[in-house]
Amino acid sequence: MAKLQRLVAAKTPALIHGAAGSGRTRLLMTLRNQPSAEGKQVLYLRFEKPLRAFLLKIAEKLSVECEKTSSISVRGALWKVFEARPYIILLDDIGEATPPYYRFFQRVLAGRGNTIVGSAVHEHAAGALRHIFWNQQGFVPLRNLNKRDANALIEAAVSTFLSDMRLPADFATRAAQAARGNPGRIVEMCILAANPAYQGEDHHIRFSALVMDSFTGLLS
Repeated sequence: MAKLQRLVAAKTPALIHGAAGSGRTRLLMTLRNQPSAEGKQVLYLRFEKPLRAFLLKIAEKLSVECEKTSSISVRGALWKVFEARPYIILLDDIGEATPPYYRFFQRVLAGRGNTIVGSAVHEHAAGALRHIFWNQQGFVPLRNLNKRDANALIEAAVSTFLSDMRLPADFATRAAQAARGNPGRIVEMCILAANPAYQGEDHHIRFSALVMDSFTGLLS
């Protein structure tokens, strides 16, 4: 997170990359919920195709009326918004972007103070948007944790999300085994475990459902 904050402050496009469930979306959400030191607006977007549908989704989020206009007019209307005030754009789950996506965001980044943080399974999955994330100093790889670091993350997540609960003695062990070092799944399991739907009698945790839902939730 500290590296992302430095990149955003320097207006350097950043690309978070890691396997499904590695915590890419959660990292973007954390960044979204932190106030910008420069007072910039933060815009979270999930990448989608085709481009026109994606542009209309951006317009909807920015309250720009352009449903019945051409794609060229939509681009123009959005560029005016991004030129009027600076935004931190969080672009999640990029997948094989085509050149028109690159041209759109290239113009957006030409606006004053705009910057972008993207996420993808790996840097090559960004497609044409790799030209935006050309600087490898802006890469933020998310890798599986070793046993020691995974246990440390579980301890921190339990302290953060489950401090008021009495957990079964084997919760940390089973969570570590299920997550297999995946930081996103570790955090997701601890968050879900606080939900009464996963709690049984005598401090029992419905672990099978917890593990399955933590995995499917991160893929959605």
